[in-house]
Amino acid sequence: MHISQIIKDLLTSKKLTQRAMSTYLGVATSTINNWLKLDRSIPAEYIIPICEFLDVTPEKLLTGKEKSPSTINLTADEQELLTYYNMLNDIGKGIVIGRAEQLAETAKKPLKEPKNNLFIEYYDLPVSAGTGIYLDHDAKNMIEVEETPLTAEANFALRVAGDSMKPLYNDGDTILIKSQPFVNDGEIGVFIVNGEGYVKKFGGNCLISINPEYKDIKLNDYDQVYCKGKVIGVL
Repeated sequence: MHISQIIKDLLTSKKLTQRAMSTYLGVATSTINNWLKLDRSIPAEYIIPICEFLDVTPEKLLTGKEKSPSTINLTADEQELLTYYNMLNDIGKGIVIGRAEQLAETAKKPLKEPKNNLFIEYYDLPVSAGTGIYLDHDAKNMIEVEETPLTAEANFALRVAGDSMKPLYNDGDTILIKSQPFVNDGEIGVFIVNGEGYVKKFGGNCLISINPEYKDIKLNDYDQVYCKGKVIGVL
């Protein structure tokens, strides 16, 4: 059975909607429609989030069958790795095994002292609390920052414009973002809504401001909504 049919059957049996899945994944409803009705390929990075939304194992999603006894005791991380491994051809599996052997050898060696500084991408165009600004990839620069657990985890940084996220994030703050295609309810992320960039708390069907003076931004079926990542801190 094709994965799109499995997803449709699971949505029906669990009484869930494509719209709800679209909101959870942070992708447009038209994209979900292409996956399910036109049998378009689903990017690998969405497999695990779809499993989480449908509350099923990767085996169930990919094969229509429940987890086999041999994988029952695997951790979530181990199961995720096995899922991606099983999606590869023989050449890809060989590359993964070779790389794993190299990493295992590296793990045996003493760790080197961490570098004091590193470079991350920085977008000079701000994300806004009011009128959003599109995150133009051509406007990015590289900035040198002190290496910390947060900056090491961040994929890029943005400047905040406005005070709708006060007191957590203030106007002019540079926030650190970890790239990911969705955030959970209550988490703060960077979103593109109809071409405009916002930093907001995700509320399922709306984007929420922390400052009570600002109204929430409702998300409609016809909106083009993309999650660029999760805000993990301030630089």
